[in-house]
Formats: sequence, C-alpha cells, structure tokens
Amino acid sequence: MIRKYRNFFFQFLIRTRYEDKTTVITVADNGSGFKISDDSEPHIALSNIQQRLEMMCNGKLTVMPGENGGTTVKITIPDR
Repeated sequence: MIRKYRNFFFQFLIRTRYEDKTTVITVADNGSGFKISDDSEPHIALSNIQQRLEMMCNGKLTVMPGENGGTTVKITIPDR
C-alpha cells in the first residue's frame, strides 16, 4: 500500500508465510526508522505484544531497522 504524506510516499508491506511448521508475519515500512539504543526503555505497546505472544502461543516479536531505512516487525508463531 502506498500513501502520500507531506510530499513523501509512505509504503508498507505486510507479508504472511508458513515455513517449518511456523507462521511468520512481517510488516515493513519505508518511514524514518529508529536507532537502536542500549539505554532506552522498550515501547510499552511493543513490550505488551511481545509478552502476550510468548504467553499465549510461544510466539516471538522482533523489531529491527529496515535495510534502507524504515522499520521491520517480524512475528513468528510456531504450531502447537
């Protein structure tokens, strides 16, 4: 999906796939991204999502900077 915002075309991609008995959901965008810092607290919403994924289905949430800027979020949920 592409959306224009202040003379900038914001794009994001949502991809789901099934591999090795695991569902993988990836969401990536081309926004301004973020810097990983050792001294910063994780965002409360992301922390809550991560805790719930682990508790409910042994899932995992990974947030990382995109290759060319932006952010990529990956959720993995193993089969039960």
